[in-house]
Amino acid sequence: MTQDRLADRRLLMRSFDTMRRDLDDARGSMAGMDAFQAQAIEMITTNKARDAFDINLEPEKIRTRYGKGTEYLQARRLVEAGVPVVTITPQNHGAPTKCNGQWDHHDHIFTCLRAVLPSFDQSLSALISDLCDRGLDKDVAVVVWGEMGRTPRVGTQKGTMAGRDHWPQSGFTLLAGGGLSMGQVVGATDPRGERPKGKPYTPQNVLSTLYHVLGIDPETTVPDHQGRPVYLLDDRERIRELV
Repeated sequence: MTQDRLADRRLLMRSFDTMRRDLDDARGSMAGMDAFQAQAIEMITTNKARDAFDINLEPEKIRTRYGKGTEYLQARRLVEAGVPVVTITPQNHGAPTKCNGQWDHHDHIFTCLRAVLPSFDQSLSALISDLCDRGLDKDVAVVVWGEMGRTPRVGTQKGTMAGRDHWPQSGFTLLAGGGLSMGQVVGATDPRGERPKGKPYTPQNVLSTLYHVLGIDPETTVPDHQGRPVYLLDDRERIRELV
C-alpha cells in the first residue's frame, strides 16, 4: 500500500471516529486507544518495520532453510524488529485448490495434509531452530494451537470426503521457547484419542502459562461494565511441567 493511500484511510477513520474525548473514563481508555492507533501507524510507516517484511534482505541460505513458508521468516524478522506478538496464517503453497493451505482441515484431510504438512514441518522447524541459533529462544515463545481438537474418527462430518468435525473433549498445543522447559510431552489421551487421561489441562492453563512468559500476572483483575473486578482467567494454574 502506498503512503498516500494509507493517509486517505487514516482520514476516513478519523471521519468516522466522532466519539467525544471529554467523555473519557478515569483510566484514560480512549486516550490509550488513540496511542495504540498512533503506534500501529508508526509501525507500518517506518523503514524498520517495513524492512522486516522484506525477506530479500536475508541471505539465500536462510531463505532456503525456511522453504516455501516465507511468512515464518517474516515472523522472525518482525520479532527482531521489536514486534511483541506475531500471528502467522499459513499460505496455500502449491496445495490443491480444495485445500486451504493450513493444517486445520475438515475435508479431504489425507489429500490436503499430505500436500501441506511437509512444508509446514520445514518452515516451523526452521523458525524454532533459527530463534535458537540467534539466542532468542528464551525470550520468544512459538505457539501452534487451534481452538479445539478434531473427531478421533475420520468421516464423521456430514457432507465431507474424509472429514473430521470439531471435538472439544481433547486437543493439542505445541509450545517452543519462551524460557519454558522443552523436550517433553505433557498429558495423554485414552487409546482412542477421545478424552484426556488423568488431570486435564484446559485452554486457560495454556493462557496462564503464556501470560507467565509475557510477564503478565494472571492474578491481575480488570473492571467489568459494572466496575466489579474480574480476573483475566478463571483457572490461573500454569502448566507446571513447563514452568
